[in-house]
Amino acid sequence: MDDGAGGAARGDEPWADDQTRQHLQVLVESVAVLAGFEQSAITLRRDDDFLILVAAGVADGFAGTHVPVSAMQTEIDRADDWGAWRFVPHDRVTNEVLQYSHIPDVTPLEGPDAWHPLDMLFAPLHDDEGQLRGLLSVDSPRDGRLPGPEQLAVLTQYAGVARTLVLLALERETLAERVRMADEAREIVRRALGEPSLELVLEACRAGVTSCFGAVGMWLTAFDSDGGTSTTSYSRGSDVAPSLSEVDDVVIRLAHRYWTDQYVAHFSHARADQPGLPPDDAQRLLGFLDRIGIGSVLFVPLGAGPECLGFLVLTRVSDTPAWTTTERVAALDIGRDLGRAVANARQIERERAVADRLRKLDGYRMEMVNTLGHELRTPLFSMTANLELLDVDSLGPEDRRSVAAAGRGAARMQAVIEDLLAMAQVADPLHEFVPERVDLRQVLLDVAEECHLAAAEKSQACVLDVPEEPVLVSGRRDELHRMLANLASNAIKYSHEGGRIDVRLAREDDDVVVSFSDAGIGISDVDQHHLFREFFRSTNPDAMARPGTGLGLAIVDRVVRRHSGRVELTSELGRGTTATVTLPARPDDAVSAG
Repeated sequence: MDDGAGGAARGDEPWADDQTRQHLQVLVESVAVLAGFEQSAITLRRDDDFLILVAAGVADGFAGTHVPVSAMQTEIDRADDWGAWRFVPHDRVTNEVLQYSHIPDVTPLEGPDAWHPLDMLFAPLHDDEGQLRGLLSVDSPRDGRLPGPEQLAVLTQYAGVARTLVLLALERETLAERVRMADEAREIVRRALGEPSLELVLEACRAGVTSCFGAVGMWLTAFDSDGGTSTTSYSRGSDVAPSLSEVDDVVIRLAHRYWTDQYVAHFSHARADQPGLPPDDAQRLLGFLDRIGIGSVLFVPLGAGPECLGFLVLTRVSDTPAWTTTERVAALDIGRDLGRAVANARQIERERAVADRLRKLDGYRMEMVNTLGHELRTPLFSMTANLELLDVDSLGPEDRRSVAAAGRGAARMQAVIEDLLAMAQVADPLHEFVPERVDLRQVLLDVAEECHLAAAEKSQACVLDVPEEPVLVSGRRDELHRMLANLASNAIKYSHEGGRIDVRLAREDDDVVVSFSDAGIGISDVDQHHLFREFFRSTNPDAMARPGTGLGLAIVDRVVRRHSGRVELTSELGRGTTATVTLPARPDDAVSAG
């Protein structure tokens, strides 16, 4: 055979698909038998080599060898055209191809049609775009003569079959490679999308991306929302990261252009002419790659929608093997997927920054409220103490009314201060929360006893439906007491004279549920959307006429959330309100005293 012996065999050949190899093996054996030749082979174009894929009539080890494209191209260019086949007579075969040739040990016959051991006969196999994808070759005709018209017709038929099988095999190979790369890419992106920060996104994908593309290293740069960049690099067997600052201006500009064009650049000394890259900048990049020992890169833009979010650079030591079309397509897909991962991480980081600012603002606000409440307590205590020292009986009717009004005002101010301090305590994220066992049944009974006088003054009936046994939750007894007292106070305050208030406590599966239902003035649909906001007062004139700080339900909401529960309120204006609190139940163990 004259198209491949002597090349170095490689163990990482593509097409591990046994079925494809078997089909092609049957073909070359059929050519050898039916067309009257001792030997035949199918050779494929693999980047810068021709690879002997399958062969018949030769010793083991012949299939799998490589021949440089340059050596074979010379023979192809100087061959005689025999229709589907090309013939190179022995006196035109170059010395370069002879060093890769298997020369049969036969003595040529006499005559002009005698076959010489150095003659070459092969059929080029082109794809639909006219690119040479392989060769079908034969050697050593059994009759020792060049093929005549009938034999050439048989060979031409086999050349057509070989082309079809080779193109199908190549298509299957490409599909299998795309599936492999797609699977690896999905795993890479799955890991990256699950990371909460940009730094972790970059770390999660670097080793996987490098392995997926058979690269020796990579670097990935993501553009920050404030205009800066974040870069991670990875190199097999090395922890030294190259400094990219000297070429940042070039590659950042290219990243934006290539994302717009959806273009992936294969850049090397042999492929330095790239869109949007002036020759001077190309030389700067080549010099940089030479200094870090890189011969070829695949430059991939990252983005989401119209926005370029960075770039990925995959590296190889040399330009062999070249980056394939399949790899470039897969790289662009990964660029889109990683772009979404970068966008997600940036959004999470922005949301986290906003949340941090809001927490700091809320902490500052609560600190101000706490300070204000404590500062107001001292003068209020002095004022109420002096009011109590007054000899009211010695005053006239008008003065007594003034003192009574001052006392009511002091009482309202005292209520506001207490609500402010309670709100600051339950809303402070730094305030220690150490839960303990609490019998919510006993807390509710205590609240009912404390509210009895207020309900009796309005001739209201408070009906309790509580279990006989303890109802346990985990939390702070003082906060839960305040939460239930606020709900009871609201039910009494906004219920009519002589009304009824139903209070129910029950254990429901893994929850404890307590509800307060009244048939009072109710709440409009509009107001219900704002009820748990600090200092909100109802727009209902009937409700506005009743005293309140606008903090009661806000405190309830904060306490419930601190105890991992939820509060729900249903109401109809003029028909009444039901407030329901659901808390996680605690296992039914012994209740601590108190």
